[in-house]
Amino acid sequence: MKYLSIILLLAVFACSPVRNRYMTRSHSGNSYDTSNVGNNNRNQQNESASAGFINENDTVFIKLPPIYINESSENKERSLSVELDSAIYLFNNGKYEDACERFGILQETLKEKDSLYYEAVFYSAECLIVHNEYKLANRLLNDIMNNELSTNLKQRVLLRQGHILCALGDESTAQWYFDKLKSDFPNSIYLKLADCNTLK
Repeated sequence: MKYLSIILLLAVFACSPVRNRYMTRSHSGNSYDTSNVGNNNRNQQNESASAGFINENDTVFIKLPPIYINESSENKERSLSVELDSAIYLFNNGKYEDACERFGILQETLKEKDSLYYEAVFYSAECLIVHNEYKLANRLLNDIMNNELSTNLKQRVLLRQGHILCALGDESTAQWYFDKLKSDFPNSIYLKLADCNTLK
């Protein structure tokens, strides 16, 4: 009777509607009936599709569209201006190699007739002067002198051309540039440097 009672209890437990032979365990450790797994998966897929999710082997992939940012011309010009200022700072602190490399890149990047382009050319000429390449520097400044330069840059170009010619021994032509600086810009802050003697 004892064994018969145990067998009957096992039979009743096995036939209970609360459990079945196909059990699975969720990640939280709770059991659930797999008879509804197909329906649950379909519902989850429908919800996920609307949110841009893809479920595959319990791994969630989120599909995001690419983001394209068109840099405005104003922002681009501002960033190039900052780069030029950085190069000038390096040059003024004696870091010529790094500074001159940046001036060269800016000169190639900027468009002609851009005020920043002419500044980059001027400092490229300064780099040539540092390396005693006076004739090349003079040629570079001659190329931009007749363009629409800012007032300050125009004064610096005239002064530098005079200095270059002083270094090349052509003081008479140098004086022509100094005189033009004095006549075109009588209040220039560079007038006290407009003389070959300032280089001696």
